Amino acid sequence: MNIISKIARKTPILLAVFLCTFNNSIAQKNIRSFSVEAFGAQNTIGVNYDARINGNYGLGYRVGIGFGYADNSGLFNQNIKGVGVPVELNYLLGKKNHKLEFGFGTSLGIYHVKETTWYYYQPVPPETEEHDEQYISTSNCFGYFIFGNIGYRYQREHGFTFRIGITPSFNFGDKYGLKRAVFYPYIGFGKSF
Repeated sequence: MNIISKIARKTPILLAVFLCTFNNSIAQKNIRSFSVEAFGAQNTIGVNYDARINGNYGLGYRVGIGFGYADNSGLFNQNIKGVGVPVELNYLLGKKNHKLEFGFGTSLGIYHVKETTWYYYQPVPPETEEHDEQYISTSNCFGYFIFGNIGYRYQREHGFTFRIGITPSFNFGDKYGLKRAVFYPYIGFGKSF
C-alpha cells in the first residue's frame, strides 16, 4: 500500500477528530445566554440573546426584541406602543461570575402613536358659546434611539444569569428619534449555556 492511500483512508477519521476537538474548544470559549429584560433598551419588556466572543468575559454582543409602551401627558397626550429590536456591542469586566458590564447600541422599531390635542375654541361672533375641541391623530412610524448600558451582571458559564443597571439614551433630534428618559433602569433574568 502506498502512502497516499493510507492518508486517504485515515483522513476522514482525522478530520472528524479535529472537528470534534475544535468544536468543543469553541463551545467552551463562547458563552451564550437567553434572558428576559424589563425596561432598559427593551422599553417595557423583551427577550435577548447574548454571546461572548471569548470565554465568560470581555467583548460580546446582544440582540433582542421587545415591546414598548408609553403614555405621556402634557400639552399633547401621547400614547405610544411598538416593537423594537435592540442591537448592542458590550464588554464584561471580571473573570469570575460577578461582572461589570458596559454596552453601546441602538434600538430600531415600528411604533403606533396616538396623539390627542385639546384646543380652546372661541368663536368670532360672541353670540355663540366658547368650548374646548379635541383633535386625535394616529400614525405608524419608524423610531430609534441610541443607548448605553452600565450595570452589574451575574453570569456563570452554565446556568442562572442576572443583570441590573441603567441605560442612558439619546437620539439625534430628528423626526425618527424616540423621546425617552435620559437614564432608564433595567433588570434581566436568564440562563447561560
